[in-house]
Amino acid sequence: MRGHSIFSIIVVLLCCTCVDRISFDVGATSTFPIVIEGYISDQPGPYQINVSKAFDIESKQSFKSPISVKQLVITDNLGNSETLSETVPGTYQTSAGGIRGVVGRSYKLKAELLDGRVYESLQDTLLTSGTVDDVYFIFKAEKDQDGATFYGFDVLFNSTAGEKSDFHFLWQFVGTFQVDTNPELHKENCGQTKCPKPRPCSSYIVNNFGELEWVKPCECCTCWSNIYNDSPIVSDNQFVEEGRFHAVEAGYVPVNQWTFMYKVHAEVRQMSLSPRAFAFWKAIKSQKQAVTSLFQPVTGKVPTNFIQLSGTEAQIEGLFYATAITKKSVFITRNDVPLGSIIPEQNLPFEDSCLSLFPNSTTKKPDFWQ
Repeated sequence: MRGHSIFSIIVVLLCCTCVDRISFDVGATSTFPIVIEGYISDQPGPYQINVSKAFDIESKQSFKSPISVKQLVITDNLGNSETLSETVPGTYQTSAGGIRGVVGRSYKLKAELLDGRVYESLQDTLLTSGTVDDVYFIFKAEKDQDGATFYGFDVLFNSTAGEKSDFHFLWQFVGTFQVDTNPELHKENCGQTKCPKPRPCSSYIVNNFGELEWVKPCECCTCWSNIYNDSPIVSDNQFVEEGRFHAVEAGYVPVNQWTFMYKVHAEVRQMSLSPRAFAFWKAIKSQKQAVTSLFQPVTGKVPTNFIQLSGTEAQIEGLFYATAITKKSVFITRNDVPLGSIIPEQNLPFEDSCLSLFPNSTTKKPDFWQ
């Protein structure tokens, strides 16, 4: 049971956050459990579905490896459907102008594996999302065991359930900040000293005179990195008063030389859930809390909404669900930090690609960044 619970926890690591996958060539997929995860929403696509295999579920650590499948198809209750395309191994995506979720319709995902197994999710109805009314932040200072002071912002929100009466929601926090690095300053050992060795993605090369020479615009000097909430935030009735959720904690933004090199875009997304999807996310939250507790054992089974239609019987985990999304955001600027001097100075440049500085980074400027 403990091995299965740890395996279940792995599911959330890809559902809630953006992480690098660990790939192993371990043979036939029929030997291993399968994980399928993703959703369709009322927001414009494309939508992404991840498929992977998990193994060694009896050990204290489980690993997931992305796999390719024969076909993935999303279908609604009116007969509309779309076959997803593989973008990288194990990651499938709808087209930009393809199928889109509609409130009131129900959706399912059918997966055909290369070994002949076929899985299908149960129909999941897309329910209304309500509204995120306010997003705000509170500055805080905390001391660690050694007496050092750390600064940051708690991000909170108020929201309304709207027409829903069951109060089943999942909330996601995404904090985005911009960082600049200097990959042209990268050096490598050459004898007793270090010689200039600009990263290929930088603007510079070393010319025949041993000098840095600008040759092109930099491709990895500026990145936008994301911070996510550590654990799923699901609507439990302790938050709600007459259909309104008040002062719910969404996430935390640390104050350091990187996050506040410029500013932070703090966004809260409210996602509607069917009772089955709510049960999944609530179980994931319980598992996450148990892992961080010294006194609570990891127990219980995370539910899945997939059934196997054909092929050699094998375990499947994960969730495919339909959701309506509403969101609201706010910028936290350097001026919002009391006594701006507490923001550490960026004394030493980072002499590498900005993509290697933080996980969940991109060189593509977000549309909301001003």
